Order: sequence, then C-alpha cells, then structure tokens
Amino acid sequence: MNFDASCEECRRISSEYEAATMEWFRVQGQIRIAEYSHDDEASNRIIDELSRITARRQRLREEAEKHQLDRHPRIAAAGDSKS
Repeated sequence: MNFDASCEECRRISSEYEAATMEWFRVQGQIRIAEYSHDDEASNRIIDELSRITARRQRLREEAEKHQLDRHPRIAAAGDSKS
C-alpha cells in the first residue's frame, strides 16, 4: 500500500493498519503456545480473535484503496512507492 505522508487520512489508515498487523503477530504467538499446550478452548478463542483482526486488516486495505483512488489517483495508478 502506498500512502501520502502529507495526507492526514493516509496517516490514520496506515497507523491503524500497522497496529492491526502488530496485533495479528502478537496473537499468532499466542495461538502457537495454546496449540503446543493442547489447549483447545484457548486455541478456538484465539482463532476467533485472529479472524476478527484479519477482517479488520482487510477492511483497512479496502479503505486505503478507496481513499487512494478518490483522493490520490495518480499515486494509486502509478504505484508510486515514495508516498
């Protein structure tokens, strides 16, 4: 995803996406521990949480794409990695 560092909305979406990604990695570690411990209840609960995080990341990707097309069409079309 390309973001315009001078755009407040780009910064917000980028920040939320980064936070969701970090949360996804944290929860991935928890699922490994639960699976290693053979804790099916915890595994199921963590899998549900991973699903919610994955959905949030997907929503943010879609929001970023829409924002780029609406507000930064040249960046979206060119795939400019400077922003």
